[in-house]
Amino acid sequence: MNEAIRSERVQNAVRALPMFRGLNPEEQRRLASLATIRDLQRGEVLWREGDPADVFTVIVRGRVKIVRQADAGDVILEIFGEGEPAGAIAVYNFMPYPASAVALESITLLCVPRRDYFELLDRNPEFARSIIRELTRLVIALTRKLEEARGQRVEPRVAQLFQSLADRMGEATPDGTVIRFKLTRQEIADLVGTTVETAIRVLSRWGREGTIITRKDRFLIPSRERLARIADGGPACEPDRAARVEGPKSGRPHRRPVSTKEES
Repeated sequence: MNEAIRSERVQNAVRALPMFRGLNPEEQRRLASLATIRDLQRGEVLWREGDPADVFTVIVRGRVKIVRQADAGDVILEIFGEGEPAGAIAVYNFMPYPASAVALESITLLCVPRRDYFELLDRNPEFARSIIRELTRLVIALTRKLEEARGQRVEPRVAQLFQSLADRMGEATPDGTVIRFKLTRQEIADLVGTTVETAIRVLSRWGREGTIITRKDRFLIPSRERLARIADGGPACEPDRAARVEGPKSGRPHRRPVSTKEES
């Protein structure tokens, strides 16, 4: 790629990213002159656990998973999408990356050397405040995720995961909320701290029930209200509706016990 095209891509990325819209045109040009564009394919590594965090990275296109290696296998700590900074907490604390980052799909990144980025923050207090708000959100989300995982059943954890993805990356359509990227059952299991067999079982049942419909490269959530009930520990349907079925001959509804068997 020649320098003119690369420079234009950087400038377009800076102008398009919500994080940098508070900068005036001159500051945006200054940032673009310091930044670089990086393109990676699915499965490629942005950085590994223990690498120095000397570059501020913002996702222009695609999604990235943050992964920590453990004895029992990889644990996915978080997923970042378009417009979000990845690895920002390590950059701000001058510490090595505590976990690895891997592309979930083809991605484009905007990368700014840490020293230059901090100089930009020093000159723009309002911009600095917006970054602090974003970092605070990340810390709160991680803290909530850890608290929710303690002693909670698998189904609410999976529902909370998809609630978060829908809030941050979902697209409203006439059929429901669409999350336009692919996650394997293993990746979902890693994100909520369960086995892949349990993740398969939960999502297969939800697919039959219409709670979350899995497509080749996306997920469809027909009803956010239904998902919210599961996330809060309740049933997918209202209790009365869940317990009423058509009688085999009379056509009258009759009661049947609602199973209390839980996924583990």
